[in-house]
Amino acid sequence: MDARFLLAGFAVILLGAFLIPSARGLMILFAYLVFLHFLARLPARSLLSAARFLIPFLLLIVIINAFLVKGEPLVPGVSFVSREGVRSGVRGAARALVLYFAAATFLAAAGPEDVARGLSSFVRRFSPRAAAGGGMYAFLSFGFLPLFADEVQRIATAQKFRGGGMEGGLGGKLRGARSLVVPLVLSAVHRSDQLAGAVEIRRIRERIGGILVLEPAAPRDYVFLAATVTVAVFGLLV
Repeated sequence: MDARFLLAGFAVILLGAFLIPSARGLMILFAYLVFLHFLARLPARSLLSAARFLIPFLLLIVIINAFLVKGEPLVPGVSFVSREGVRSGVRGAARALVLYFAAATFLAAAGPEDVARGLSSFVRRFSPRAAAGGGMYAFLSFGFLPLFADEVQRIATAQKFRGGGMEGGLGGKLRGARSLVVPLVLSAVHRSDQLAGAVEIRRIRERIGGILVLEPAAPRDYVFLAATVTVAVFGLLV
């Protein structure tokens, strides 16, 4: 898809996630995200793995709101669990679900060049120089994410072999996190220095303008944006 419409569509979804007041409207937006996930031919197992990771976090949101938000008791005689708190927790959980799947679907469907082209096209109307610089930094940042994830996995495996894993209680997890963060920061600094050298050697600053050229928009791009706005407005009105 056209990167401009892809960025605009997901910006509408993120805005709708914060503006839609009801859990029902947020679930409509979530169902649309699931539809986009399958429409982009992304693997279904990614949805299942994400759901397994999110369920404890979402339950925690509901429980905390149920205890902390004051209101009418949910069950007669149980004053510390309020009906309003449960409703607030369900809305918060639905909002977190939409935000997570919006970011996950966008990052899976859009490559580094797509993000860079979309941002560059928006900024170019105001400043061509800022558009080239912003597009280059977006391209390099999103391209650096897979390397960063691989580095986290590699360091975690190495620390586990050295007896510095994150097993055990809270103290063990904190010590394990410290043994992971320090080498990760050093590796990130080292890789960023290598990346800066590669940018200068290959003259990416001068060539980035030709890389970020967009083709004319297709009818499906307008259909996607119109459908996204329609679903967000419908969720807002439900």
